[in-house]
Amino acid sequence: MAIAVAVVLLGAVAAVLGGWAYFRRYRVTRPPIGVVDRGDVVFMVGSILLVPYLYLWLPAGIVLALLALGTLGILLLVLEPVLSRGPVRWLVALSLVAADIVLARTAGVGDWRYFAVNDLTLLLVVVGVTNLWAQSGMRARDAATLGGFLAVYDLLATSVSSLTVNMVARLTDLPFLPVFAWGSRDDEWLAVGLGDLLFATVFPLVVRKAYGRGAGLVAVGIALVAVGGVVVVAAAGAIEGAFPVMTVLGPLMVLQFLFWSRRLGPERTTGQYLLAEPLGGPPRWRPLGARGDGPASGASIGQPQPARRSG
Repeated sequence: MAIAVAVVLLGAVAAVLGGWAYFRRYRVTRPPIGVVDRGDVVFMVGSILLVPYLYLWLPAGIVLALLALGTLGILLLVLEPVLSRGPVRWLVALSLVAADIVLARTAGVGDWRYFAVNDLTLLLVVVGVTNLWAQSGMRARDAATLGGFLAVYDLLATSVSSLTVNMVARLTDLPFLPVFAWGSRDDEWLAVGLGDLLFATVFPLVVRKAYGRGAGLVAVGIALVAVGGVVVVAAAGAIEGAFPVMTVLGPLMVLQFLFWSRRLGPERTTGQYLLAEPLGGPPRWRPLGARGDGPASGASIGQPQPARRSG
């Protein structure tokens, strides 16, 4: 179990820090969906409510096709700015999709080789989706709203009802298992869900854009402590069965948004963020200070300052 704990913890760290690094280095090619706004948040809520039932009701072949096509599309999206040569990008994405399917059918979903390929694919999916959201204009307010909703939904779907357990059990027979997992010698799994990793990764990105690098790093630390704490407690045997991680992470997202919005005022626009932290150069921003230094005041947070020379 110690190896499983280490792998899952490293996976959570890789997802959050990978999304953070990608956010500053690469720009995803956005589909023509415009800026993420409240309407998109409502659509996400509807999707969250509907998708588990589709996984349970649709024939296995259709579910597999949807998972394969969705995964391939996201892999191509996240790899496009990294691998400039189209054939290489397609080769890598198709190889991961094919390996996930073949290993699930031959070695089995519980085999370590399947976990290795599926976990790597899942990490790329997390980095791609979260950067698409953040770079498409998702606001910290919207992410916090989703976090608060998911805290309640996850409790109801995982602890009160068996919806989440039934969905994962159905998907266990298929490739593209939506959990970052690793097995132990006693045939038990330790896992963190895809949704948990998505929100642990995206919230630091939108907070950084809204309130600065310091606030984003605080969100990184809180997300890793929250997810890592649940993993360690579960591995110690204090939690039996599935645990709704968003009941821990969601309220922390809401509290952080309330704190920063009260301390610094309205969120920065994307233009203000790019002015404060130019891509390709070191951040130029004012230290997080009093409320009057926020974006609502005359001296907005992140306003470039004259360079200082030592000596």
